[in-house]
Amino acid sequence: MDRRRAGVSTRVLVLGFALIPLNVFFITGFSWLIDDFTGWSPIFANTLTIIFALALLNPFLRRWRPGWAFSPGEMLTLYVLIGISTGLISVVWAVGGVLAGVISYPFWFATPSNDWEHLLWPNLPHWLTVRDRGLLEGFFVGASTAYRWEVAHAWATPAFWWASFVTALMWVCLCLNSIVRRRWADEEKLPFPLVTVPVQVADERLGLLKNKVFWVGFGACLALHFWNLLSSAVPSVPGITLHLKFFHALANKHPWDKLPYPVMNISPWSFALIYLIPLDMAFSLFFFDLMWNVQYALSAWFGWSLSRLSGFPYGQHQSAGGLLAVVAAFCWLDRRYFAEILKRALGLRSALQSDRDEAFSFRAALLGVMIGCAYLWWFLNRAGMQHWLVGALLSLYFASILGLVRMRAQVGPPAHDFANMMPDSVIITALGTRTLGTASTGMLSLLEPYLGQQGNNPVPLQQEAFKMAEGGRMERRRIALAMALVVPLTVLCYFWVSAHYGYQLGLASGRANREMLMSPRYIVVDMDNFIRNPSTTDTSASAAMGFGFAFTILLMHLKLRFAWWPIHPAAFPICLSWAMQSLMLPLFVVWLFKLMLLRYGGLRAHRRALPFFIGVLVGTTVSGMFHGLLFRVLGVRW
Repeated sequence: MDRRRAGVSTRVLVLGFALIPLNVFFITGFSWLIDDFTGWSPIFANTLTIIFALALLNPFLRRWRPGWAFSPGEMLTLYVLIGISTGLISVVWAVGGVLAGVISYPFWFATPSNDWEHLLWPNLPHWLTVRDRGLLEGFFVGASTAYRWEVAHAWATPAFWWASFVTALMWVCLCLNSIVRRRWADEEKLPFPLVTVPVQVADERLGLLKNKVFWVGFGACLALHFWNLLSSAVPSVPGITLHLKFFHALANKHPWDKLPYPVMNISPWSFALIYLIPLDMAFSLFFFDLMWNVQYALSAWFGWSLSRLSGFPYGQHQSAGGLLAVVAAFCWLDRRYFAEILKRALGLRSALQSDRDEAFSFRAALLGVMIGCAYLWWFLNRAGMQHWLVGALLSLYFASILGLVRMRAQVGPPAHDFANMMPDSVIITALGTRTLGTASTGMLSLLEPYLGQQGNNPVPLQQEAFKMAEGGRMERRRIALAMALVVPLTVLCYFWVSAHYGYQLGLASGRANREMLMSPRYIVVDMDNFIRNPSTTDTSASAAMGFGFAFTILLMHLKLRFAWWPIHPAAFPICLSWAMQSLMLPLFVVWLFKLMLLRYGGLRAHRRALPFFIGVLVGTTVSGMFHGLLFRVLGVRW
């Protein structure tokens, strides 16, 4: 058998798809009972723990049951399948985590005083929502069961349609990833920093588990976590603080009280992730973190800003413009490549060689994009969106997601949440809700679970899977089809688990994690405000988007023109978020350490140090999984 096919073998596909419901049950159940467990980081703790456990088990299997041993490609296949599943449902405030709450909240909490029955209900599609208040009582109050025919029937229709929508969305992203793979991976040779960790763990030939430096990092991180676990159980044992917050210290201290996110993350996980980033990217991220703090402090000092998170200097809007500029720049720079793709798809003479090693042929990938977009267009138009708005939304969405994929491939950022930078925010800022109409505005809000923060978006993992396939580990076409099939299974399982815990605990009963209720509340309250108080174009915010776009293009020009230019434009759009702002100190420390290491020890010293930081990442995930399971059993919040 071809070794690439063996990597995506039938047995590992069966195992992977069997684990999907268990993974969804664990991750979604954890969100309902305690808090978000994984998903904010670009490397998911559960996926890395699984392949590490298999890597430890493999030598014993190879000795006693050689036929049962897993190949590196099989372990990476499991990593990808479980990762795609995790990314679709793992964060309450990001992709997919509160969809069940959003499609039911406006109907349970409608009262004569808010008049949602007349204000919101007509603008929300029947087939995408659950409206029967009698059946929703169990979901919001609890002490009931989801395993009744009428409950299953009420949730089945929206579950089916949302699964089809998310599947089409991920399918188009998969085809786009297949199209750009050759350019980014083979021709531009982007570094894909985050691929290093799973490949090092899974590929026994690289000798990671035999490296003593790896086990030093692993053991140190494990000891730290267990010490803090002991500290939480025994108050007399002092804990080691890994997150510092300065909100209270800066309160009423002008202008520092207007800093966007006065927090500091000093966890070993953050230092280890940053070590994987290219040197110029680490410095660029630190520079832009510092730049945003200076902007907000100066704005407050001169009286231009009255709020820490809104108004001048319109940071999120600048970042949104920067994100679109990154996409526009690489599309322009790669225009000849895309022209050759189009020629080959049309059967014309092209400079591109055979596409047999791609996930899909270029013709099939373009056809897949068109079919997927046609379905999404029909879906959104049927849901009440105007045709021109559907076109704008899909164009901006796929542009933004390609920008995210590009950043993951080039920067390997330790976090990316894209708060208030996605197409719904851009469209509302540029046009206002009055132009959109109430039906389109209502549907945009209903899409918020997929248009909000993007910290757990699994689309970059599709491109990283293609990178992992290099060296004959996997066949790209088989792993691509497997990734496509994971999506509908995951979404359907998500609805099952949400109903299971909802009718057992009650979303509004106080027994469930309060953030499971807070997130839908914010979304629906915003929907109410958009419809009740229609807005026009926000001129100042739109100008900020234009400035962010122009500033990023200027940075791109300088980077391409001058080899010595130290600031990379790809880092600009992702730095104004709580996750990235909290990493300013680790970014500087790791950048300085790595600079000195490379200057005085060279590439050899860097390679010797790498296993230590991978050990820190693996140690954090293993201890975090234990921590999470223990807290899940005890019912204790983080």
